[in-house]
Amino acid sequence: DVIAKSLGMTGKGRDLPKYIADKKQKIVAVIDGLEDLFQEFAQDKAQQTALRALLQDVPQWLEQQPFRCLGIIIFVRQDILTASVRQNSGQMKSRYQPYTLRWNRETVLRLVAWVADKANISLKLKPAGLQDMNEAELTETLRPLWGKKLGNDRSRQARSAPFVIAALSDYNGQIQSRDVVRLLKIAAAKSIDDDYWQDRVLVPKAIRRCLADCSHEKITEIELENEPLKKVFNKLRQLPADNKKSPFKLESIGLSTEDMRLLRENGVIIAYGDKYYVSEIFRLGLRFSQNAGKPKVLGLATLARQGL
Repeated sequence: DVIAKSLGMTGKGRDLPKYIADKKQKIVAVIDGLEDLFQEFAQDKAQQTALRALLQDVPQWLEQQPFRCLGIIIFVRQDILTASVRQNSGQMKSRYQPYTLRWNRETVLRLVAWVADKANISLKLKPAGLQDMNEAELTETLRPLWGKKLGNDRSRQARSAPFVIAALSDYNGQIQSRDVVRLLKIAAAKSIDDDYWQDRVLVPKAIRRCLADCSHEKITEIELENEPLKKVFNKLRQLPADNKKSPFKLESIGLSTEDMRLLRENGVIIAYGDKYYVSEIFRLGLRFSQNAGKPKVLGLATLARQGL
């Protein structure tokens, strides 16, 4: 009905395909921003029903129409899909897996190289350009930007490119372009007064110290987009400092089963044994300390990739 009215049609929405066909037109409706309209999707049954109708019933109805003149593209977050389609959500995810919008390691490095090139940092790019470069080539190309490692080449420090990707990724392996660009901006500002490193633009100390700022801003943005997760974050903020440690045991933070599900589904935590680790991009902003002697950023990212 909404689509029909937006096209100036009078009558019932179910007659829309014929209305479009009679006009000899083809239309694709694009729907985005569902998280703004359905902010209580995690608990509200009515909102879940509406979302389920949109995500399942509408596409099925369109497939049954004799007039193939109306299509629909729906941009939906994974947590909204899981909350609204309780049954067969895995099957639905598999069906649309080829269309998943996700940044991988190679595309992240390509974005970094593109930004650095636009900033006139000499990267000695291949004549073929960024699009034809693989991950190894991009990693080598970015050495003038942030060095091979977060230290000298012979140090035992983490390699720069994998560290940045791991630090900005959640435990679902997802990374957002805005976080990548934000890190570059903040790290550049923090590198200006450092004259020690002559082989790179972004110095190790600046990269490490900018992560807290990146984390705070990411959480602020997520809380504007994901009301259920915001409520869980508020509960974590109210914990005593002694309880805000990663890893933690469930009994030390007192969250409900639903709260823990939200944290896991959004890549905030992973379970390892009877303990839970908080991903770096959230840990710093939530002011959780890292217990000494525990796996570091790259080690935890490896655990997450292994599905532990």
